[in-house]
Amino acid sequence: MNETTGVVDINSEDGYAFFKATGGTIVNKGTINLGGGAKETYDPTSKPTSKTTGSVKINAPSGATPATTTITVAGVPQTIQQVLINTPQGKTGPAPTSLGIYVDTLGGTNPINGNLGLVTTEADLILGNEVAKTTTSKNIIVSGAILDPYNAMMAANSGVTWNAYAGALTWTATPLYKDGLLGSVVLAKIPYTEFAGNTATPVDKTDTYNFLDGLEQRYGVDPVGSREKQLFDKLNEIGKNEKVLFFQATDEMMGHQYANVQQRINATGNILDKEFDYLRGEWQTASKDSNKIKTFGTRGDYKTDTAGIIDYKYNAYGVAYVHENEDIKLGRGIGWYAGIVHNRIKFKDIGGSKEDQLQGKVGLYKSVPFDDNNSLNWTISGDIFVGRNRMHRRFLVVDEVFHAKSRYYNYGISIKNEIGKEFRLSESFTLRPYAALDLEYGRISKIREKSGEIKLEVKQNHYISVKPEIGAELAFKQYFGRKTLKVGLGVAYENELGRVAKGKNKARVADTTADWFNIRSEKEDRRGNVKFDLNLGLDNQRFGVTGNVGYDTKGQNVRGGLGLRVIF
Repeated sequence: MNETTGVVDINSEDGYAFFKATGGTIVNKGTINLGGGAKETYDPTSKPTSKTTGSVKINAPSGATPATTTITVAGVPQTIQQVLINTPQGKTGPAPTSLGIYVDTLGGTNPINGNLGLVTTEADLILGNEVAKTTTSKNIIVSGAILDPYNAMMAANSGVTWNAYAGALTWTATPLYKDGLLGSVVLAKIPYTEFAGNTATPVDKTDTYNFLDGLEQRYGVDPVGSREKQLFDKLNEIGKNEKVLFFQATDEMMGHQYANVQQRINATGNILDKEFDYLRGEWQTASKDSNKIKTFGTRGDYKTDTAGIIDYKYNAYGVAYVHENEDIKLGRGIGWYAGIVHNRIKFKDIGGSKEDQLQGKVGLYKSVPFDDNNSLNWTISGDIFVGRNRMHRRFLVVDEVFHAKSRYYNYGISIKNEIGKEFRLSESFTLRPYAALDLEYGRISKIREKSGEIKLEVKQNHYISVKPEIGAELAFKQYFGRKTLKVGLGVAYENELGRVAKGKNKARVADTTADWFNIRSEKEDRRGNVKFDLNLGLDNQRFGVTGNVGYDTKGQNVRGGLGLRVIF
């Protein structure tokens, strides 16, 4: 007041004589009487700016400075990195909202010039975490000339009350005021485990927590500029109203590609088994001692309705060999077989993950006829197998695809019994019903991703296959001199009674002490599988070509292949 005779009486609990917006000196020449709890001066920037978000607490009492501000996570004091930013970094431009101004802590935005009091008496300072791109620290205090434009805006709008909070989902923030101006911005990262929830997903309630615990431990390990740091920068960009992006990224990183690895390995081995059966049974020879070899290629498509299991396409090629030594009696003999197959699997996930399986088998078989013309025959075979597999897992985080690579091995043993009866319907047509039981045990080594981002480690595991099968094949055979054309149409029902699809695999984030989490498994479909096969073959008793198409009701698997064969 400029007049010495002036008198002001204030009798109000929330009353005040002076509103001090941006520092300065108050000169009072008159008389001010305060009562009822009224205060002489109201300074909106003198209030404490402490903030608690989950387990993260920023302790910034009234008048706090960067040196006196502390941050605790679950009660544990944290180290704070102070960053001075004087030169804007990134694209510049205004970033207003209807109620607030975004503060880019790397200077990528500018405040609004003008009188905001014409629009509102209260506005927000939305504090960004862009400065986190320049450091691996989880706790940061930002100061410097980068904040000057916002201080100019606040000084020009002294009648506006400012509310400050973080704009990012996984960070909390608060301002530190100095002389009524924005002196610093305090940023603290919220532990990812705060977002785990209590839902049993993928399998148990602790699964998401255990993965996020590993993710949290990896934060800040790789340096600025690395691909893994760029992944965390993507997570840091997620806003508070974009929680669905965080949940999607978490789901993408949890390794669903390893869900049904046992099933895929078993299916790759079955490709070789089919070729062995074809060489032994479908390609007749006049020699008692023969060697049969075939190169083949096949492709197919696997689909599932189980949530969390990824559909895929496969393209396999390889070579199969059978040596048979038939006794004097038709159909009685022993032999051995070997083969190798390479199977390229392409997942239908967002990132386009791939897996290469290389599997080899070697085994023995014995054929026992029960009549003179070998119309009723029992065959028993056993083999061992070993495989080397490479996974290239690709996953989407916000809007960018990241990856991780692994190598792992598998081995096992299988025994198969089959008995069949062939009926001659005419000179060219035969019908052969059969029944079979296939037993297989396979083991998979520990899977450890050696390169990439957010690498996973999958526990070693095994599978047991107990698969009975009944079916029949209608065959047509036509001779053209030394050439033979054979067409076979088969239908069979098989049911997996073991544990193959439901692998119950467990994984954890590599290079951390985080606990294991479950990977969702394919459902064990006890309804079984009906498969249809159409086989065509043309040979001259020494060379031949083959073609086949098929369909499996389980997995809606459509397959087809071609082959070349030779006997010597």
